[in-house]
Amino acid sequence: MTNHERKNNSFALRLKLHRESCHLTQQQVADILNINRTTYTKYETGVSEPSHEVLGKIVSIFGVDYNTLLGKGKLTPVVQDPFDNEFRLNNLSNDEKMLVIAYRVMSDEDKKSILDSTKEMVKREKAKGSDENSD
Repeated sequence: MTNHERKNNSFALRLKLHRESCHLTQQQVADILNINRTTYTKYETGVSEPSHEVLGKIVSIFGVDYNTLLGKGKLTPVVQDPFDNEFRLNNLSNDEKMLVIAYRVMSDEDKKSILDSTKEMVKREKAKGSDENSD
């Protein structure tokens, strides 16, 4: 086995382990990446490698850096919340996972829009809760 084949197998294995630890199917990841599931399967089996652009999206989806996915670092995807509490992506509900993953691959402009909308929704919910408690 050549160094390239060994490196590619390491990437393929890590890719599969990250996906499985997040409890995502190949189809779900392929849909997020906007690629065919067969194409994604080839990444996990080491038959082919993703383009730099697709690799960047994969890194975002799993919340890891390039080195972790390419062969260095721990295999557990971790998301950092604003309060410095760690939580693991694999402990989220499917809906929560899809929200986090979708956010990770959005443009900066779309992220800002989503955050602004979310802040407004939270304010409304807090106001509604205050109104109910004052009754």
